[in-house]
Amino acid sequence: MMEEHEGHPEMKREEHGSSRWAKPRRSFWWGAGLLALFVLIAFMWWKPWQSGREMLTADAVAQSVLDQYPGEIVNSTLKDGTYIMQLRSETGLYDVQVDAVTATVNSIKRLESNPQAEEKTLWSREQIKTELLKQTDAELVSLELVEQQGSPVYVAVLKMKGNGQEQWTIDPYNGEKLSSKTLEASSPDETTGEGTKTPFLSEKEAERKALAKVPGEVDDIELRGTNSGNPYYLVEIDLEDGREAIVQVNAISGAIRSVTWDEAED
Repeated sequence: MMEEHEGHPEMKREEHGSSRWAKPRRSFWWGAGLLALFVLIAFMWWKPWQSGREMLTADAVAQSVLDQYPGEIVNSTLKDGTYIMQLRSETGLYDVQVDAVTATVNSIKRLESNPQAEEKTLWSREQIKTELLKQTDAELVSLELVEQQGSPVYVAVLKMKGNGQEQWTIDPYNGEKLSSKTLEASSPDETTGEGTKTPFLSEKEAERKALAKVPGEVDDIELRGTNSGNPYYLVEIDLEDGREAIVQVNAISGAIRSVTWDEAED
């Protein structure tokens, strides 16, 4: 009986010692977990993989959005490399999310509809181009979304087979031609007797100029600034190493105005 009583205190001392070691070990793992969490949060906030990407200003991105979708930017917020803008147009209020580096529109979501406007969706430039190819075999010189009498329309300049030019006004909601007119012919060159070059380079000519400067694959091309007297093509070129170059080409002379590089993401 005495041996049984003597064994119990030793067991209690052993259990008590184990509990004293368990508490520091739990504290150690809690501390290590919190430290790892803080490091992860700091890494995500710093975003070292984006350190080489220069973000555009809110005004520059807003102007790029308005060039594509006429209206008014009523609010703009920058979050995680994306500008979140509210665009008010004749069809309602839209949430527009734009890449802060390339000014590419990532998404458009309507927040409010205008009860006085019909349920319409603007066609993209690519959709209009496809529709134009169905209607004519002329060469597309330029295509712009502009505002006429408070409403958006696409204005296309086409080089016809007879070397003349026509300007078409196109419904931006269904691609139908609303009107067309023949542009004034260029004056003949005294040395050759042939017409001078067209006022604007065609998109294909601008692509050739850009690719001569930066070899790669053209992802998109857009004519801008025709109303400002300083027209230029914005040509986006994808390179084999994953980078993207944005080349500005003078729409009249074909001179390269600038080249902006977007580094590849790791």
